[in-house]
Amino acid sequence: MKYAMKLISALSLATLGAATLDKPALTSNLDYLLDGNTAALPTTAHSIAIWSAGWIPQDCKDLGEGEDLSATDFEVYQITYEDCGDPWLVCRHKEAPNDIFAIAETFGRVPVSIRDWVRQILVLPGGNSAFATNGNVAFFGTTDENVDVVIHESGHCLDGFAAFGEVINTSEGFLAAYDADTHVPDDYARSSQAENVAQNTVVAVYDSNVPGGFPGIQPNYTAIENQYSYIKKIGGDALIPGGTCNRHLENSETVPTTEVNGTTSSRLFRKGVVLGDKPDSGFRGSYDNLVKEFVPFESGRETF
Repeated sequence: MKYAMKLISALSLATLGAATLDKPALTSNLDYLLDGNTAALPTTAHSIAIWSAGWIPQDCKDLGEGEDLSATDFEVYQITYEDCGDPWLVCRHKEAPNDIFAIAETFGRVPVSIRDWVRQILVLPGGNSAFATNGNVAFFGTTDENVDVVIHESGHCLDGFAAFGEVINTSEGFLAAYDADTHVPDDYARSSQAENVAQNTVVAVYDSNVPGGFPGIQPNYTAIENQYSYIKKIGGDALIPGGTCNRHLENSETVPTTEVNGTTSSRLFRKGVVLGDKPDSGFRGSYDNLVKEFVPFESGRETF
């Protein structure tokens, strides 16, 4: 399924600027790139396990409750891809339209060096929309089956954490590339420089992986060539599949889903629920660039 993107709010805590851009859009949306990226980015082999009921990552609990969703209605899965010894955690609401296999396959298409900058994933019910906040990415409706949406939200994480050595949307290099071009990729890229970076990341991944690249599908590619080429230059091999993981974002603390008067166990006992062992969400592997301190950021909530 293809989606056109538009802005419904522009929440920014720090690094993701929200000023509307004055350059015209090359196209109304980037739906025409979806088939190419899907075909060129094979999913990574993976296994899926589910946590015992009653436990959830703190970030999933907080973000879910921020959407008026109860933590007790989430299933928590861990997806282990063959290119990484440590799984990614996915918090799926029981009313989300797609099962866990959709996001497992779609996220597995994203090159591992981009996946490394995603903390936890939420799959939620509701209209098709998505957002990224402090490394967590949330997908509503059926957006979890669209690899370009997943790349876009992951692109916010690359940008917000300066994964390629700089916060791209405010860097001199990218802004010079923007100034040198005549257009931005699509209508949504005009929303802000942060969204322009995320959309150009989708284009850069396409150009890096699809035979013929972006010029093969867009005859007016030179209108944005400096922008997506800049992301390709600083991203390098991170934009293509291959290699193994080097995780950067530790999972948030594992907490009980239910609490009353500050005491979780008493309520669960009265309800006849017995918690299994607390899942260990810590990394088993050793990684050389774990991010401990960062400036909080949040992308705009996008609808598709």
